Amino acid sequence: MDALAEDSLQRLSQAASIRTLAVGEALTRSGQPLALSSWLLDGVMQFDEDSGNPRGIVHASDPRAAHRLAGPPKATANIHALTAARVLCLDASLLDLMLTWEQDGGYVVAGIDEAVPDDWMTRMLQSPAFKRLPATNLHALFQRLQPVDVRCGDQVIREGDPGDWFYIVVDGRCQIEHRGPQPRSLKLAEYGPGDCFGEEALIAGLPRNASAVMLSDGRLMRLAGRDFVELLKEPLLLRLDADTAAQRVADGAARWLDVRLPSEFDEGHRPGSQNLPLRLLRAKTRQLPRELLYICTCDSGRRSAVAAYLLTQRGYQAAVLDSR
Repeated sequence: MDALAEDSLQRLSQAASIRTLAVGEALTRSGQPLALSSWLLDGVMQFDEDSGNPRGIVHASDPRAAHRLAGPPKATANIHALTAARVLCLDASLLDLMLTWEQDGGYVVAGIDEAVPDDWMTRMLQSPAFKRLPATNLHALFQRLQPVDVRCGDQVIREGDPGDWFYIVVDGRCQIEHRGPQPRSLKLAEYGPGDCFGEEALIAGLPRNASAVMLSDGRLMRLAGRDFVELLKEPLLLRLDADTAAQRVADGAARWLDVRLPSEFDEGHRPGSQNLPLRLLRAKTRQLPRELLYICTCDSGRRSAVAAYLLTQRGYQAAVLDSR
């Protein structure tokens, strides 16, 4: 922690939580996957081997309590509370990102790092997509973001317009809605601080398929389309050639995900493909098992690129069948 600057420590504190454990309650089980790192604040914790034999005891007053009790990728011991205890828990990926930035010579966020109620930057950095970005890309991202003040009712994006900007909500609420041929708009999503929108048209190179309207006064950060492609789209899109993709599917580690319309799918598709049209992807993502790699396919590569990006944003493993 001493290696971190004050603003990094503030971000970590905003993302931290404190867990209270009763006597005998387990903190970890050996081999358990971990996303959080934990430190003992109060009480006494015992470490046991898988056999149940005690391996060691740590008191909060012990100098060893300055080191973490457990952290990713997996727990190496069974840990439980010998007394009532309090444990500090931190998102390990966010901590690692902060340490990477500090050791990489620092980062520049001057002009955009403002005090807002919901610390948009910390929430954004905790999303699966941003955790995968190289530190250098994040440096450049923060340097190229432009602040935009908005009012309630402002139409930030208009359905049918060309894609030009990628947006991040800093403060306020924004609604994504789609009208198409319908007389009334259909609400698709509502976003708050740390959420992003506007990526689909930039990935697919097509006009906007929805509008974004502010539900309150607020502030947004925007990133030009060319910068989005350079800093976010390409680094996050895993592209596989046909032979490699087919082998992964054959090995059982991956599944074809056809994101075309059902009528297109019925005309012909790869054996074993699952059909999940792009327009339904957001609503039905949770139905997909997380242990698989999803190789997204369509006719041109446009819709599959959008699908792979959206899945990556949500913490799934996704790839695009490379047709270039």
